[in-house]
Amino acid sequence: MAVVVGFIPTDVGFKALAAAREQAERRGGPLIVVNVVRDGVTSDPRHANDQQLEIARDQLRQAAVRVEMRQDHTDDDIADVLLRVVTEEKAELLVLGIRRQNDLARHLLGLTVQKLLLAAPCEVLVV
Repeated sequence: MAVVVGFIPTDVGFKALAAAREQAERRGGPLIVVNVVRDGVTSDPRHANDQQLEIARDQLRQAAVRVEMRQDHTDDDIADVLLRVVTEEKAELLVLGIRRQNDLARHLLGLTVQKLLLAAPCEVLVV
């Protein structure tokens, strides 16, 4: 069964990528890596550039399952894009990396993560 990971090019994003690889290999894959780029937003640190995507590919090169890297562009909600991919791929698991900035974990996680936790039609692993 498929594992989808919402990838952002940060330390926690790369940890989520490693966890997603492990889960995909355990479950028999494939692993779908999705970096969502919001159109019209030029300086978002969640957008992976070519070099960061290549680092992610290198991290996954020896994976024992098929890996698909996607960079989806949208002017929509990031959570909606990930939910669409999870549904299209019939994913068994969605993996997310969250930053551990306190303030009660940024008011209990943040809107995107909350939406994904509540609406995902599969298990969600938060790293």
